[in-house]
Amino acid sequence: MFKTLTIALAAAALIAPAAHAQDATPQAGFADLTLTFPALASKSGKVMIAVYDSAQGWSSGKPARVAQASASDAEPAAKIVALPPGTYAVRAFQDVDGDGKMGTNPFGMPVEPYGFSNDAKPNMGPPSFDAAAFAVKAGATTQVLHLR
Repeated sequence: MFKTLTIALAAAALIAPAAHAQDATPQAGFADLTLTFPALASKSGKVMIAVYDSAQGWSSGKPARVAQASASDAEPAAKIVALPPGTYAVRAFQDVDGDGKMGTNPFGMPVEPYGFSNDAKPNMGPPSFDAAAFAVKAGATTQVLHLR
């Protein structure tokens, strides 16, 4: 059910540097997207983040960007720099146990906190791209994700 989320975000654990280390001067015409994760139930592990730029990428589990944020930070956040303006959607989960994948029970239901942009609600699987989509314009954009 949440296999696509697990695969995409597990890949993020292997290839993405810490997102908060991505400090760069914003490029003209591009956007910097800051993702914040308030009120995490646990301050352990990392928040694994996948940013999608299309419904096709969302459904196939192929993110445009991946990042991580430390859950132990006072205000966990990740900054994705130099995004082309457009429509994006985000999937994230907190890898509490540090194994690089979203923990699930025997029925495939997540046992680690997870969430989507726009606080889109899952329904027998991840929400649609359209439900989680938001506009990113040149300059700075912030999106708050509440993990459940």
